[in-house]
Amino acid sequence: MKRILITAAIVLPIAALVFSQFFIKVRIDCKSQYGDCPEQISGKLNVFNGKSLFSAKRGVKKALSSELLISDYSLQYKIPNILRVELLVKKASVAFKNGKTGLFILVDKEGVVLSKAQDSALPVITLEEELPDTGQSISQVNLFALDLAVGTYQMYQIRESEVRDGSLLVELPGQIRVIFPLEGDSEILLGSLRLIYSKLREDGNLAGYSQIDLRYRNPVLR
Repeated sequence: MKRILITAAIVLPIAALVFSQFFIKVRIDCKSQYGDCPEQISGKLNVFNGKSLFSAKRGVKKALSSELLISDYSLQYKIPNILRVELLVKKASVAFKNGKTGLFILVDKEGVVLSKAQDSALPVITLEEELPDTGQSISQVNLFALDLAVGTYQMYQIRESEVRDGSLLVELPGQIRVIFPLEGDSEILLGSLRLIYSKLREDGNLAGYSQIDLRYRNPVLR
């Protein structure tokens, strides 16, 4: 009898915990490393509010498994009825804009298209070509342009640039147009720009030039 009571004391709580997942109705509480979840994610997860803990966990896992914005996630049940969803959200580095349609795509540092948008506060590269779809990768040429655009933004807070005729065009303060090639070593190109532009500003020669062309072994000033 004593053995039966001990077994029951162990089994019954476990059984209650297992079966309670089918009866507890939960509310989804979604957070990311940046605070609240992105709207497009929270909209997908909110449909599981009021579902059983079992159904909600299964549904959230399925929804997040195919979500490009998410690199990792965890689920935690909190008494009495909260299902906490913690997300590790990928961060877009640059927005590419189709110059004809005005459509934006948001791209991470690896060149993967995370989402589409109507506008963006990120550095923007304008293209005249068709943009890849969500989940696809940009070309190696445009990935090189991304590295250059991120670099010029970090150095000079320039948000707008344009890919045209096989080059990246950037307008710096002082009405200086920079022409980058779309191949080579991005760090060397950005370092060259920093040295040349700093020298022009120190010497007070910004007004004497309108262009820094970095497509050549020896940069050309015009």
